[in-house]
Amino acid sequence: MARLTIEGADLVVRLRWWERLAARSGPVRVSLTAVEKVTITREPWRVLRGARERGVLVPGRLCLGVWRHPGGRDFVALRPFTDVVVSIDLRRPCVYARIAVHSTEAPRTAADLRMAVSRAAVAADGRDEDVPEAMPEPEKPLARPGGRWTGVPAHA
Repeated sequence: MARLTIEGADLVVRLRWWERLAARSGPVRVSLTAVEKVTITREPWRVLRGARERGVLVPGRLCLGVWRHPGGRDFVALRPFTDVVVSIDLRRPCVYARIAVHSTEAPRTAADLRMAVSRAAVAADGRDEDVPEAMPEPEKPLARPGGRWTGVPAHA
């Protein structure tokens, strides 16, 4: 089924070849800065909103494609028997309002995605908390070999 991957500053939903045909869509790509909220739900059908615009709906088996509702459009790739869904709410002016994809490792996927979103937000602010500020020049030692201060540490 569909996989969520992070490529650079983008979140990408990768589809298998038959899923691309069924959904009439290629890979879905959105910026990580557009991600508003990431949640996990054990009730896959709760994330569906509106009516099918394009894609496939096999009741009780598969829900794949684009759903239109008053708040916008959602991209969904659900299989009810996997029963864990990662739901990603997006900010405007993104093409989709929500992306919902089933995942066998939903907690890990959601945690990785949240970390990537926070890093993208920091990078967008122009700050990088992982890089320390410039270190001051080390003090020059006071002692010279054979001089009066030999054997005394420089910081004393």
